[in-house]
Amino acid sequence: MTRVKRLPAARPHLPMLMGMVFAQLRERLADEAPDLRPSQLRVLEWLPADGLTISELAECAEMTTQGCGQFVRQLEALGMVQVSVADHDARARVVRITAAGREALARAAVVLASCDEAWAAQVGPERWQVFREVLEEIALA
Repeated sequence: MTRVKRLPAARPHLPMLMGMVFAQLRERLADEAPDLRPSQLRVLEWLPADGLTISELAECAEMTTQGCGQFVRQLEALGMVQVSVADHDARARVVRITAAGREALARAAVVLASCDEAWAAQVGPERWQVFREVLEEIALA
């Protein structure tokens, strides 16, 4: 099957452009690191070695506790996280990354670095660096 390059009828707005770039990334991850979807990666990347409660993880990943809990259950079923009762509160659950989760993150990091390299080659390293710096400034403000 051939791929059709579709272009929007109007000048693309920033969220549309970001979505198109994210679609490229999603495709690369599906091909090269199929065990971890971008939505799961979004949750896994926030976990420090000592873990977080599901509500803390949800806050970091900027999602609802319920939504985060669903991703945690998926990741637990894949063996990428371990969930246990929190020491400070028997109702709370602490999520910790496992060796399998760290391996999946490492595979995803290779794909992400490869995307960075390809995009830098496409627009030039100087322009790519400025783009990254501006995007980080906006995102992390």
